[in-house]
Amino acid sequence: MEDRIKYFINNAVYGDSLRYFASKSDTINQKKIKGQWSYIVELFIITVKSLIPSMNVEGTIVEYTRFEEEIKLWINYRHGSNKPLISSVNKFDDRTYWVENDDSIYARIFPIVAANTQWDIILSEIIKNVLFTTGNIFVLQECIMLSKILYLILNSQKDYDKIIINLKEEIIQLSQKELISKYNKYYRADIATFPGNFVIDFEKTRIELLNLFNGKTINNNFYILGKVLDILRGDIEEFNQIPYNFFLYGMLGLIVQNNSKTMEYKDKNFIQSLSDYLIKLRKSRINPESLYIKSYYMPDVFKYDVQEEFNHSLLNRCKVINKEETEKLFITYIKTKSGVYRFFKFKNPV
Repeated sequence: MEDRIKYFINNAVYGDSLRYFASKSDTINQKKIKGQWSYIVELFIITVKSLIPSMNVEGTIVEYTRFEEEIKLWINYRHGSNKPLISSVNKFDDRTYWVENDDSIYARIFPIVAANTQWDIILSEIIKNVLFTTGNIFVLQECIMLSKILYLILNSQKDYDKIIINLKEEIIQLSQKELISKYNKYYRADIATFPGNFVIDFEKTRIELLNLFNGKTINNNFYILGKVLDILRGDIEEFNQIPYNFFLYGMLGLIVQNNSKTMEYKDKNFIQSLSDYLIKLRKSRINPESLYIKSYYMPDVFKYDVQEEFNHSLLNRCKVINKEETEKLFITYIKTKSGVYRFFKFKNPV
């Protein structure tokens, strides 16, 4: 189990760092950002930091006060972003919530699965976490299926046919009436604002998934899931067969047990320590009281001068190691136990 979690995380973060590097066509910038991961990994880390052992059930849950505060802080150190993430904490927009795809979710589901042993807890936490940033029906159902696959593989289920049977059972049991009844309060937008017929679209999506599991050709609404099934079937065995992608690299690395020493990326020791942390959460070896933040102290990181130190509820002990200005930005570099953060803010925000 421990090795499986480490295989996934190591390969996933490496895949995202390759994607971020490839996205920068400017060669000067490429030299500066080699090994840097994007907002996808940043949201993975935020999810890990927001996990806390539940006091009510046998499992690990996301603490949403911290999750939201972490995203608000992330706005000023992010490496890329997407509309639903920004909208979730700043100028919320109903249409963005329903229509746009938040691709950070594909990184956020792994720590939730890895930190839990009970599928019912995992399912509930995945649904809540998806709904925090998007109500997109395709994304929700795809992430439930991907979470089920992770759950099965982490628990040593490798038989493709048995995995497909489990996925079919899961999607058949997924009822939109039960979903709305149980999770209505977690939707950030009123379902009445959904641009279409929610019930019909939900059922159409379920049918598309069943067709996919039955081997029928469908449109591209479930690209990640389709590639994952190719990996599980053995149709994809090499990394050059997939795009640079957090989830796909993680899944392929998990299946082929890739532990290559050549995988290098920013703050690798810190990232690998998150694997051990998730394992401790999974085994209930962490006291929830040690993680709970009773009162948030969130000072403005830009007000401190170089060499000044300060405390921060989310960053812990901090030290300013450098400050810069560009035509448009104020930039400050903050050293913490987990690494160096590059915070920025616009001189003339819109």
